[in-house]
Amino acid sequence: MSRSMLGGLLAAVAIALSAGAVSAQDLPDVNLKVSGGNRTQNMFKFIQEPFFTKQITEDSNGAVTTTFGSLDDLGLQGPEVLRLLQLGMFDISEGTLSYMAGEDAHFDALDLPGLTADIDMQRKVADAYRPTLAKILEDKFKVKLLSMSPIALQVIYCKGDIKGLADLKGKKVRTYNRGMSDLVEAAGAAAVNIPFAEVVPAMQRGVADCAVTATSAGNTARWWEVTDSLVKVPMGWATTFFAANLANWNRLDPKVQAFLTDEFAKMEDRQWKQAAADIQDGINCNTGMGECKNGIPADKKMTLVELSDADQALAKKLVEGVLKGWASRCGADCAKDWNAKVGTLLGVDAPVE
Repeated sequence: MSRSMLGGLLAAVAIALSAGAVSAQDLPDVNLKVSGGNRTQNMFKFIQEPFFTKQITEDSNGAVTTTFGSLDDLGLQGPEVLRLLQLGMFDISEGTLSYMAGEDAHFDALDLPGLTADIDMQRKVADAYRPTLAKILEDKFKVKLLSMSPIALQVIYCKGDIKGLADLKGKKVRTYNRGMSDLVEAAGAAAVNIPFAEVVPAMQRGVADCAVTATSAGNTARWWEVTDSLVKVPMGWATTFFAANLANWNRLDPKVQAFLTDEFAKMEDRQWKQAAADIQDGINCNTGMGECKNGIPADKKMTLVELSDADQALAKKLVEGVLKGWASRCGADCAKDWNAKVGTLLGVDAPVE
């Protein structure tokens, strides 16, 4: 490259950087009320908390600040977040899609158990279905979708020695969406609904024998203290979202809207990367079978239970029932839309009644 070309390139970079700085300086001051996820989770610790308490403010040169708290800080369980966001109690909130499926069955579409075990495919699925969820959130619930990402692969933590799916029969299993409940009940277990933060005492009291959560989230919440077997059956991904109260969003200066849209897109990429890293790290931390980087090395090592060929065949049959039940709840138009956007990626179809 010639000296003149290099000089021109450096000048262009300087102008671009200067323009970015001016743009940030031009943002009007705004403070946003934000609720995040569970403080025990890696996603909160490594992504959410620094993003809302530091990064947004730095990237906006101090113009955009937040009043930020976790579900734990705010005394919330999770399922009520969407309603509070609708009411304008928060400007922006994180929620778990499956927690809202009682409001609309579309919200279970990305967390139907047994369909994906690969996070790269799961992101393709989420991207394909995003327009459907964004429209429902805006039209029906008056909130604007800003980002979506998983916590990590969901598996089953159980007390006692579990060899496979057949051993779930007669167990009480904590689930948090209808598809999970359908699957464990088809396997002969009883589904129980327990908030994430109350799982450990529920296990100690015998209210639950097993519980579903991410390989990482269960580790950092110390579920290994009350369970013995980590059953690696893909139960979904705990797809979470950040969304803004639509009326409050519309009142923001367009420059602030553009700034936040860009910031959330960058955070979303980091969340997917964190979720990918947390899958195996959670297994390692729970079982002691490999290096534990971001979690808690379990004092009481769990046993990893991989599905046998017979278990995989059984799981496939159970998943067919799960998909049929979800399609019935969501309706024919919903199933057709899912088939066109997601089913084509996975090579499966939801029954259209």
